[in-house]
Amino acid sequence: MTLWLRLHAHALVDAARRLGSQPIASAVSILVLALAIALPITAAVMLRSAGAVTAGLDTDPHVNVYLALDAGGEDARRVEAVLRANPDVTAVRFISRAEALAELKANTHLADLLASLDRNPLPDAFTVRVGTTDAARIATMKSEWSQLAKVDQVVADFEWSQRLGRWVKLGEHVLLAAGFLLGLTVLFIVGHLIRLQVVTRRQEIEVSQLIGATAADVRRPFLYHGAFQGALAGAAAVALAAGVAAWLGAELLALTPQYATELKVVFLSVQTCLALVAGSAALGLAGAWIAVGRELKGFAATP
Repeated sequence: MTLWLRLHAHALVDAARRLGSQPIASAVSILVLALAIALPITAAVMLRSAGAVTAGLDTDPHVNVYLALDAGGEDARRVEAVLRANPDVTAVRFISRAEALAELKANTHLADLLASLDRNPLPDAFTVRVGTTDAARIATMKSEWSQLAKVDQVVADFEWSQRLGRWVKLGEHVLLAAGFLLGLTVLFIVGHLIRLQVVTRRQEIEVSQLIGATAADVRRPFLYHGAFQGALAGAAAVALAAGVAAWLGAELLALTPQYATELKVVFLSVQTCLALVAGSAALGLAGAWIAVGRELKGFAATP
């Protein structure tokens, strides 16, 4: 066990020394890998942020029925009776003008503007939940309710949020495919870099094999080198993605008062970031293993 630990410690030190002996070349290769890894990380952050927005949206089928500003209590009760009589309606909620104004003040950044108004500009309204997503049936309901006396407008505003949710799911699938392809790219780049190192050290490797070095002894420092490169590239990629997310978050924060809603970037958890660094190290290790194995076979085949 002591010998095994000594061999790995020696390989670890050798890999770190070789990385440090060529700082510019090492930094460039790590930066190239980091850029490749940062692309899906940044896309994942954007999808995570979009998912956080859609999670707070009401995507259940519902229709909003807005009454005229001069509608009275009797008008509201008559409209409510018609709404509840529809067999496709599952629930009806009445929102008074005062309640709508109080909710708007509490949930937006327009409280000062609304307080300066002489009168409440919002109408009484009904939120009607329906038990169907059939566009034709919902369109028929909208047409019938729009013709009721004292009904000013009927809006079915859940469809856009459903489409947004479907786009987010599509983005997740595209992200998985892109992540897989970029993972292959990391394997190729690390493998190519390690292969060049093996070729330049061919005489050294052949001499070490003549004095008893096994394939595992030859392969070990290159594996650590590939794992180091992958881990450093993964950490740099997370840092790059965090920088982009911080910049976008600041820009969205500046836009929040203009859109009367809270827009923010949701970054990945610490556990996910550590898993990404570990995964990058594993990709570097795998790329080095493949490259060294192929070159050692080539050395054995060369007379």
